Amino acid sequence: MVVALSLTSAAHADPSNVLVFPFENLTNDRTLDWIGEGIAELIIGRLQSDPALDVFSREDRLTAFEKLSIPETAILSRATVLKLGLDNGADHVITGSFSGTGEDFQIVARIIDMEAGASTDFKAGGKLQDVVSLTTTVTWHLLKRIVPGTTSPEADYTARPPTPRSALENYIRGILNPDLLKRIDLLQNAVRLYPQYAPALFQLGRAYHLASEFAMSNQWLEKLPTSTPERQQVLFMMGLNYFNMNDYDDALMKFQALPETHDVLLNLGAVFARKGDGTSALSAWRRAAGVDPLSSDVSFNQGYLSFRQGDFQQAEKHLLGSLRLRGRDSEAMFLLGRTYERLGRIEDARRLIAQASRLSQRVERWQNQPIPELERFVTSTTFRGHDEVWTVKRLSRRTASQDLTSWLDLVQAYVDTYLFGEALRELHDVLMVFPDSSEARSLSTEVDRLRNVR
Repeated sequence: MVVALSLTSAAHADPSNVLVFPFENLTNDRTLDWIGEGIAELIIGRLQSDPALDVFSREDRLTAFEKLSIPETAILSRATVLKLGLDNGADHVITGSFSGTGEDFQIVARIIDMEAGASTDFKAGGKLQDVVSLTTTVTWHLLKRIVPGTTSPEADYTARPPTPRSALENYIRGILNPDLLKRIDLLQNAVRLYPQYAPALFQLGRAYHLASEFAMSNQWLEKLPTSTPERQQVLFMMGLNYFNMNDYDDALMKFQALPETHDVLLNLGAVFARKGDGTSALSAWRRAAGVDPLSSDVSFNQGYLSFRQGDFQQAEKHLLGSLRLRGRDSEAMFLLGRTYERLGRIEDARRLIAQASRLSQRVERWQNQPIPELERFVTSTTFRGHDEVWTVKRLSRRTASQDLTSWLDLVQAYVDTYLFGEALRELHDVLMVFPDSSEARSLSTEVDRLRNVR
């Protein structure tokens, strides 16, 4: 998978990437811990509507935590915050804390400029019951710091009716709850308390999607206005829901309304394939390969469709291409083995099928069962490409937390697990920053050699 985080808002000319962390609870009341996540969600929700910003979602942040084995509820040191910002291409990082009592409540937000290395604090004080309006005031100052010439009116931050605190509390307790049924119940409470609460509607739709209640998921997602900042994610999730319900016409309508990113095109091709329109499926996948030529899933899908159509020469070509990007893909190995059977290459077929069976018990069962539907599609997406996120400036800044040696260690880890496409992607980035690195060029040569070993 691409190591960069996905971004929640639409592309904009040279946008600033913003990563927001939960605020630390400095009171002695642990029942207020939810407020730290609440402040972060309010800031994300307000900032992501500005076209000059790309704001990481909470789910993106948790993905970054998982990569470093950081617990979701961990209190982060400044060093860890900076590393997460550098490793994920953030231009600005926002942290903070809250303290005080019900009558004397304080929020302190700190924004760190990752390029300059400088930080600025903004404070707001009042009553705890006014935490939402206090946060929106702080957010306005954060926006002016990140985008000094912003055209967003201050009234959008200070005069717009705030989210009721009761709805916010149910929303935050909902998204923090790992039990899907309890999460749904809390999110429904949030919507009941505040019917136009867009983030709660989106997360409720997402919760039903995760619970595989796809029709119910779409019912909630359809309630969101077209102006919501999550609009692209809404359409993408609705497309997945229709796909899972075998409603391919409506799935096509949703995916075709989205920008032609790799992920959208991969899914679009899968929908066409399920409809029996192989020509359109291959066309979508060719466009996906043009967007991301290092995607093994595109080649796999092309090989699988060719296999089903009985075009075994093309199946061999595409499946070999997939294995050159992901070398231990048991499904691709098995299909290539079956392809070689059809081509009369019996020894090659036996070798590959045996190797695939050793790698996966699921694949092993296919020797005596029909092969299931195998089109690959993605369940979450980014709407900006890798090269848009990882500009030379951000890659150069990344070396503050990941020097050349540790970067090449990451590449080697991909090589050791046969993820050759990801290794090549990282090497491309390494050589943008260290174009004269003989170690990087040597490793690149080794990756090319291994990709062609069968």
